[in-house]
Amino acid sequence: MLDLLGAFEDMPEWDEVADLLFNAGLTLNPSELHGVLVGLMGAGFSPDDRHHLEQTLSSVEKASGVQLQGELVDMVSRLNLATLSAIVDTDYAFRMILPDDDDPIDQRLRSFSNWVTGFISGFTEGMTVRKAIGASIPPEVAEVLKDFAALAQVETDQVESEEAERQLEELVDYVRLAAISIVQDAMNSRELEA
Repeated sequence: MLDLLGAFEDMPEWDEVADLLFNAGLTLNPSELHGVLVGLMGAGFSPDDRHHLEQTLSSVEKASGVQLQGELVDMVSRLNLATLSAIVDTDYAFRMILPDDDDPIDQRLRSFSNWVTGFISGFTEGMTVRKAIGASIPPEVAEVLKDFAALAQVETDQVESEEAERQLEELVDYVRLAAISIVQDAMNSRELEA
């Protein structure tokens, strides 16, 4: 299935993605873009399949409202494969694309909110595309999506403090593990369908 174990080492950093988006004239937050990609995977899209990569690019454009071309297509493809590799890694190497821990807490909270919003948008777009083949949303995934919708409303004007750092870390861990679970369930379902 995958010949990309270890590709997660090629995962671009938040700043690298931000630079590419900015240079392309886009204001999309890198965290939101990554969330959209993971949401699409959670809806059953597979980046290791050429057809799905083309559908993923089209769906990313719809879910995020941006036009992908040139270097952005290559970066999204690389980000997609690195993300899938990290999700299937038995050491749970998957991490959300967020600003560095050194960046201000309000920027990291805003990006966290953008990531979760992106996941919901990507998942919704992915399920819309897959509805045509009768796919449905499992009840446990629906519960997580409700949690994500609430988490997307996180207050971003927090003052730098150990408590704020701890809370953000807990939120990121919850979302990270929930996203891994949703994507792995989608992969297992896809394998059963094949």
